[in-house]
Amino acid sequence: MEKLYVFQPIPVILNGSNYAHWVEAMRGFLKGRKLWRYVTGDIACPVKPTVTDKSKDGASKSKEDAEKEKDYAEKLEDWDSKNHQIITWFRNTSTPGIHLQFGRFETAKEVWDHLAKRYTISDLSHQYQLLKELHSLKQERGQAVFDFLAKMEIIWDQLTSCEPILKDPTDAKAYDDYQNRTRLIQFLMALTDDYEPVMASLLHQNPLPSL
Repeated sequence: MEKLYVFQPIPVILNGSNYAHWVEAMRGFLKGRKLWRYVTGDIACPVKPTVTDKSKDGASKSKEDAEKEKDYAEKLEDWDSKNHQIITWFRNTSTPGIHLQFGRFETAKEVWDHLAKRYTISDLSHQYQLLKELHSLKQERGQAVFDFLAKMEIIWDQLTSCEPILKDPTDAKAYDDYQNRTRLIQFLMALTDDYEPVMASLLHQNPLPSL
C-alpha cells in the first residue's frame, strides 16, 4: 500500500532565525521515514553501469547488460523520487525568501549543506539578540512549566552554535557541567514567584539537579 504524501511534515517554518529548531524537527522526521541518509549523502545517486562489449557469447552478455540497465533505471527513479520529495519538504517548511534559493541545487544534500552554511550563525550580534531574548523571557501566569522550558530550550539550541568546540574530554566535561548549571539558574530565575520555595531548596542541593 502506497504511503500518503505529507505536504508539510513539521510545524516549524524556517525563517532564518529559528534554524536550530527547524533542523531538529526535520532531522527527526526524516529519520522516522528512513530518509536521513539521503541528506547526509550516504545514499548517493546510483551510478550507471558500464556496458560490456559483445564477445563470442554476445547474446548472454547483451541480456546481462539489459538487466543491469533496467536495474539502474529503477534505482535511479526511486532515488530521484525520494531526493526531490525531501527537497519539496524543505521548500514547504521554509519562507519564500529561503526556498527560492533552492533552484540551483540538484540534491537534498546540497540544499541541506547550503542551509547549514548560511543559517548556522555564530556572530556576536546574533548571540547578543539571543541572550537578550533569553533574559527577557518570563513564565506567564498559568503557563505549564514544561511548556515554558520548551521555549527556553529553543533559544539554548541556537546559542549552542555560538559556543566553542572543545576537543579535550576533560575540558568538555567541565564545560558541560558549567552549561548545565547556568541553564538551570536561568530557568529558575524566569519562573513565577510561586516557585520561590522550590528554587531555594534546589539551589542548596549539592550537586545541583539537572533540568
